[in-house]
Amino acid sequence: MLPSRLPLMETSDNNASSSPAPRRSGRARAAPQKFSPEPRPSQNDLAVSSKRKRDQDADDENDDENAHNDNEDENDTPAATDEEVPTDDEHDDADDDADAADEPPRRPKKSSHKSRSRKPAAKRAKVNGTGPPSTPGPLGVPAVRLPNRAKKTTKVAPASLARRDDNDLYTEVFGSGHRSDDVATYWFHRYEEDDAKALTELINCVLLAAGCDQQVTEDDIRDPENSANRLTELEEAYEQTNISDYPLISRTKSSKNFRDLLVNFFDSLIKVLHTTNIIYSDEELVDNIQQWVGIMSSSALRPFRHTATTVALSMLTGLIGVMKQLDTLITSSNQSLQAELNRRGKGKEYLKSIQGDLQTFQEQRELIDAKANNIFDIVFVQRYRDIDPKIRAECIEALGTWVCDLPTVYMAPEYLRYLGWLLSDVNVTTRLEVLKQLAKILKRDAEKLAHFIDRFRPRLVEMATRDAEVSVRVSAIAVVDILRSSGMLEPEEVDSVSKLIFDSEIRIRKAAVGFFSELVQEFIDNKIDEIGGNDVLDELFGDQEEDDYDSVRKDWVSIKALAETLAVYDLQLDDGQDKIRHGLDVAADVINATIPESRVSLAVQALYEKMPEISNWQVIAGYLLFDHTTSTKSRSSKSHSTEVAMKKAVAPEPQEESILLEVLATAVKEHLAPSTDHDRAKRRHHRLDHEAQEDAGLQLAEFIPRLLNKYGSDSAMAATVLRLEHFLDLEVFQQLRQDSSTYSQLLDEIATQFSRHVDQGLLNEAVTSFLHARQHYELEELVDAKMAGLWEDSINSLRSLDKICELSLRGNLDRATLTNLSQTLMKVSKLVTVSDCIDVLEAPGTSIDSEQPPIKILVGIVARGRLTESDDELDDPEDEIVAFAIKSCLFFFMWKIQRLRQLIENDEEIPNDDLDKFVVLRKDLINNIIQTFSSRGFNDDLRLYAVGIACDITQLFIFLRPLIDGPQAPKYRKLGPLLEDMPAGLITQEIIPILDAAERAYAKRIKKTLNDPAEEEELLDDDLPPEDDEEEELTEQERFAAELKAEKILCELAAKLVMSVLAKTIDHTGSDAGKLRKRLIRNKNKLGTNFKEVVAYLDEDYLRELQGGRKKSAPKGKGKEAAKKPVLSTEIVVDDDDDDDEDDEENPFREMEPEEEEQPANNQVPEDDEVIGD
Repeated sequence: MLPSRLPLMETSDNNASSSPAPRRSGRARAAPQKFSPEPRPSQNDLAVSSKRKRDQDADDENDDENAHNDNEDENDTPAATDEEVPTDDEHDDADDDADAADEPPRRPKKSSHKSRSRKPAAKRAKVNGTGPPSTPGPLGVPAVRLPNRAKKTTKVAPASLARRDDNDLYTEVFGSGHRSDDVATYWFHRYEEDDAKALTELINCVLLAAGCDQQVTEDDIRDPENSANRLTELEEAYEQTNISDYPLISRTKSSKNFRDLLVNFFDSLIKVLHTTNIIYSDEELVDNIQQWVGIMSSSALRPFRHTATTVALSMLTGLIGVMKQLDTLITSSNQSLQAELNRRGKGKEYLKSIQGDLQTFQEQRELIDAKANNIFDIVFVQRYRDIDPKIRAECIEALGTWVCDLPTVYMAPEYLRYLGWLLSDVNVTTRLEVLKQLAKILKRDAEKLAHFIDRFRPRLVEMATRDAEVSVRVSAIAVVDILRSSGMLEPEEVDSVSKLIFDSEIRIRKAAVGFFSELVQEFIDNKIDEIGGNDVLDELFGDQEEDDYDSVRKDWVSIKALAETLAVYDLQLDDGQDKIRHGLDVAADVINATIPESRVSLAVQALYEKMPEISNWQVIAGYLLFDHTTSTKSRSSKSHSTEVAMKKAVAPEPQEESILLEVLATAVKEHLAPSTDHDRAKRRHHRLDHEAQEDAGLQLAEFIPRLLNKYGSDSAMAATVLRLEHFLDLEVFQQLRQDSSTYSQLLDEIATQFSRHVDQGLLNEAVTSFLHARQHYELEELVDAKMAGLWEDSINSLRSLDKICELSLRGNLDRATLTNLSQTLMKVSKLVTVSDCIDVLEAPGTSIDSEQPPIKILVGIVARGRLTESDDELDDPEDEIVAFAIKSCLFFFMWKIQRLRQLIENDEEIPNDDLDKFVVLRKDLINNIIQTFSSRGFNDDLRLYAVGIACDITQLFIFLRPLIDGPQAPKYRKLGPLLEDMPAGLITQEIIPILDAAERAYAKRIKKTLNDPAEEEELLDDDLPPEDDEEEELTEQERFAAELKAEKILCELAAKLVMSVLAKTIDHTGSDAGKLRKRLIRNKNKLGTNFKEVVAYLDEDYLRELQGGRKKSAPKGKGKEAAKKPVLSTEIVVDDDDDDDEDDEENPFREMEPEEEEQPANNQVPEDDEVIGD
């Protein structure tokens, strides 16, 4: 093997005076010296004096190239990072050091900005080709020049990519439209007429394909010893043109098929040379082409290197095609020879002919193999680790083609290892290309690659499960699926990939569908075999009706297998995740945000189209409703034993039933109301017609009560069943009056579950069902009738508790009574959100029960929030009771305001008694809420919640302000007490300290320093919430969750205060007016973007922009700051070049694995990087 060369990144002298040291062919030659071209009258003079000038101008050349180094910075093209990415422990360090001493110094990378050549500096005139210095250039096509100022040039003109009048071959390849085989034949005929001229035309075609207008001459071709020097001249001339684009990467329309035409031509050229036997009779032809292309492939200029690499790889592809043909001929000749030898009457002449042909084919095969190995060593071995990911991808694509075309040679470990190493490439495109080629190879011959698979299977599984790029994970899953089908995955690897069906990224879930469904199918087949096989089941269930969902079905085997598989992986994920809760979050109930879908639901959405067991949701419902504990009588003992075995095999476990309820809910959702995440066209085709929608809705409405009857004792399972009601199209029951009894029965079951359970999840589902029904006017009365009983039970329970004790005093109830009261208030807080509750809550009591209206009881319970003495055991349930009472009162006031608005709009009289009671009620509630948050020394959840509700309630009445201050003031003056502000002293004594504590809590989480208070502001000593003892033991994810919670608390509090300031319900009168506004703005730029946007509403200019519909202008200086951001450095892979020949023979995958030091292959974000900025 030829001596290896140091990668460009590892050269000791990486300045402009270095020159490339490309890997050469096996032909011995002197190392080229630097050549500084001077004006010459003719090519003959060049031939005579070139060697002498190399020595004389050595010093001048160094000065000139140092000048080029100065220009490199201007063009933003790094000189030392443009050739190679060392990736592997490929070669022995000692060998590299010895070989490097014999190699010439390497050129640095120069600028590659694209434009036509322009005149060099007068003091250093240069000659391009054979023309004198004053000659504009060898090409007839006029050059497109750059403007004098330094800026990026336009791309190559379309005409230059399709046609060159001075190069017939270039025009034929890219502009004639002829087939590549014909173009190669035309060139071969010209080669027969004049070999030097044709070869010159070919090399110039490659240069033009690289975007270089300079050309070589026939004298250059006849002097291969000087090829490196001549290419150095061409590179220097090319660099002066500042070309920014070259055809292979150009995005112009004319370059669309450029690469295909280039590759096809050189592939066809090799075939033509083989067909005409020139490749065997004139070996120097391919050697000369390889000489020029090989040197270009190691150029520091990316256009030269990329184009030459593409040409060389296509030539090698053509040689491999020739080897494949020769292998076929050798095999055929051997068979003919063996047949002739076995024949009795042997024809000596025919036998001699066969032997001669066989020897010829073998000699040709050896010659082609040698040339192929030479190109592989010179080009591929160096360029597969190039700094340019496009070049690395080209190499991998070619290698995949070679493995498929000639597996007898290139499926060997010494070639496959390159695919394995580049699985860890830092570039996404390269990793994708490797996976693409591996998928193609493994589909054909996975069983033959056991050694390779054992070595790199863990990396493939890691890419499928942990790679930072979703597209890479998707491709890796497809490759791993091929390994699964071949039985080459370990059980734990199968489990890790199967769990991707629960991944949060939808593309990953969809990619894992095939893997998971095949795994389930294997499980189904095993279960069927355990029962007795398909024939036995077909005999048992052959005459079963398709719509019989209440008896045992063959489909239940599939459902059982699906449930068991999902349950196993769901349990594994639960074991790996610790559920934590940071304190009491009573405000979460008020937000009532949409509960995110469970991972089982997300998995089923992905599997719905693939697995018929899921899409046929009626079968799942029948399976769940069936009593799997009983046995049925059968017609014969044989069928009885089979049915018993069948029932035993399909009987579900409790965890599996819970999973299947999730599956059923999601399947119904997909069937009746396809998800918006799916493709719209698919969703249109999927939507049922009206008749089918009615049938499915009625069928589901009949299933839900039966499912509640079976699973209603478990709150979590009952909540899942209640979710099914949300997908019903209630128009069906409005149009089919005779079936309204079905929905009435369903509402009865929902109301029963509401009364039976105290689980918040179930209560939320039940309330959502009531709200869903009340959206339809004709069902409102039916829903209100069902809710009347729920209200009666809740109010009676509240009155009974009020009768036995004073509910406004904190600390007078034991834990059991507190729990009972909390459950009652929880249900009240849910019921008030459904419909107008004024009449229920204002109704007076009887003499037997408490005589107070329920709303007065609720307002009194709010007074329990006043904290006088802490009790660690009872504080949480006490605060929870107060939170439920506050929420119930808030909704009562909202319903009351709505009714008051209607009275005003209808110009109806407002009864004075009702108004007086309402004013007193409002005042009592505000006072109790103020006592709740003012009695606490730190910001617990109830304190923050109470402040927000106080702001909300005072804002409810601002619509009365125009009436009281307007022309109708005498009529509505009695409504004035409803607009009473909160006490002005609260701003400095309570509200600002609460805001300050929230700011400091969030600033501590994000490690920010707040602005100091102004001179007129008082220093506050409000304590922060007590820290958790386990704070230091939190994981990174848990700390991030705590940070988000602190930000949420701050932004919600700030939003409430900003709205109150804008509504002028606080901070607008008295001596403290304006203090809260100033305090909100103080840390506007310190606490993140969300807080900044909330506080921005205090800016009057900002509000005017929003009201006027004008887009807010970008902050000044932002664009400049963005422009000043440093450009990311080029990603490289470091090569340790540690090789051992003996180890390679034993394990060719071991010592040459790349090490990626600058960036992990999975692209994890470094710890120092800032993920979320200000």
